[in-house]
Amino acid sequence: MLDQNIHEHSKNKILILGSNGQLGRDLSKNLSKLGEVTSLDRNGFDFENPESLDLIIKRLNPKFIVNAAAFTNVDGAESFEKSAYQINSLTVKKIAILAHENNAVLIHFSTDYVFDGLKEEPYLESDTPNPISVYGNSKLEGENYIAEICSKYLILRTSGVISKNADNFISKIINLSNDRDELNIVSDQESSLNFSGFISQAVLEMLAELKLNLNEENRWGIYHLSGQESGTWYEFAKFTQEISKKINLDSNFSKVDISPISSSQFIQKAKRPKYSFLSSVKLKDNFGIELPNWKNSIIKVMENNE
Repeated sequence: MLDQNIHEHSKNKILILGSNGQLGRDLSKNLSKLGEVTSLDRNGFDFENPESLDLIIKRLNPKFIVNAAAFTNVDGAESFEKSAYQINSLTVKKIAILAHENNAVLIHFSTDYVFDGLKEEPYLESDTPNPISVYGNSKLEGENYIAEICSKYLILRTSGVISKNADNFISKIINLSNDRDELNIVSDQESSLNFSGFISQAVLEMLAELKLNLNEENRWGIYHLSGQESGTWYEFAKFTQEISKKINLDSNFSKVDISPISSSQFIQKAKRPKYSFLSSVKLKDNFGIELPNWKNSIIKVMENNE
């Protein structure tokens, strides 16, 4: 039985692209429970020059390709539109072609920013996207290529990814507090925060089910992957400070004044949807998976952070 398990493990080859990102690091760790993982960061695969991927996939022959790489700087995408479309759309098209040609399952991460935010109630997978930024448009284009090209794929839309890595909402507001007495945080944009560890655990559970009978599997398509509660960026910041005060009352972040501000007062290059909370009912119905809420996500990130 042990020999069979080892053999089964070696057959489940998994290629992870974007292994240094917030999701990529947790995915590389978690998915190793399922099979033999090869993780590539930008040194192993240049997303702006995707030709090399053909040889990589032919050599590895992975059963699953997990694309966790993206141009995620929402404001930066407005200035570097060509790079955003190359990474989020054209390279994704190339990955989709190679996944299809090599009979691999493609798991790709997308975003709540494919919606315009006018709905005012949780977005379903069946709702029509209408992005209002270069970032959202480039991600939607990537989604569309996958849906057109691949026969076996999961597009996982999530929002507000946070982790113990630097460069996410939690790390940014904590760092900003080091030289400020007050933080002004947008209070009229509603979404959710999701811990990268929770997301990667959900992906592990999904792939563990899919691999049981890949040839007969029919649960392909788009899934929303988010906790069950929405909140505003101001609420996220205030709760993070509550946790910070319990961990270290004397830290700069514990003491800083956090004030609500409207999005119209906060100048950003890219437009953001006012409401982009994702309903994950389809995920629960099809896979029996629910992500913890944003408060649990913040608590996970803040553990041992101060």
